[in-house]
Amino acid sequence: MTTRIITGAVLAVLAVVLVIHGGPIYFFVMLALALIGLNEFYRLVKRYRPLPLAGFIAVAVMMYMAWFRTPFGLLGAIALSVLLVAILGLLIGPKHGVSVRMAVTLLGLLYMGLGFSALLLLRRLDIGAAAVLTVVFGTWAGDTMAYFTGKYFGATQMAPRLSPKKTWEGFAGGAIGTVLLVVFVGLYTDLGPADSLALGAVIAVVGPLGDLFESLVKRDVQIKDSGRGLPGHGGVLDRFDALMWSSVAAYFLLTVVLKF
Repeated sequence: MTTRIITGAVLAVLAVVLVIHGGPIYFFVMLALALIGLNEFYRLVKRYRPLPLAGFIAVAVMMYMAWFRTPFGLLGAIALSVLLVAILGLLIGPKHGVSVRMAVTLLGLLYMGLGFSALLLLRRLDIGAAAVLTVVFGTWAGDTMAYFTGKYFGATQMAPRLSPKKTWEGFAGGAIGTVLLVVFVGLYTDLGPADSLALGAVIAVVGPLGDLFESLVKRDVQIKDSGRGLPGHGGVLDRFDALMWSSVAAYFLLTVVLKF
């Protein structure tokens, strides 16, 4: 637990400095995390023989478009990614399992590519730094509160076949923690109480789904942690699984619904 807390504190400080600074360093750190996370994902599903090179190229192009171009450019990069994987599938030919190989390749690059691209797009908004930090710490606050609430008060399993330790009590505690933190932060940003409440609610619901999704993948391949790069937390995928989902949901809420 001590190691987990220390690692979490270090990550929190680095996140604040990185997000506030922005610029090229923010892009390259996000790109590095995305590629590391993608590598972890492909290692998890290696039994299905993904096509890692296609995934790495696709994620790099997606994130370049998200940071240096436009959301429309990101959409074009996604389309090109599908085309790239399809071409590699054609080169492999009608061999057993080729459809699965293409499918898991696309799943991984969309999983990591969209999640980290959303963090780039959020930073480009007028409320960029505040938006990213709110989503990041809102997600992590929910994860932390869910852990402790579930540990001390958890009694009703949420998804026993996917993650036996997760409980509805933990989910409720995490949701309350997320909403409270996001609303509190909103008092000192341009989000405002109503927008913050909506954002907190979205993160509180979508974040745990991202956590359960990674649990589903790990349960399928019977692996506990995606990696060992973050002491006490596992790998990048283990630490950012919920954030990958909440960042995408937050971006669409802020831009499409709330018009930031």
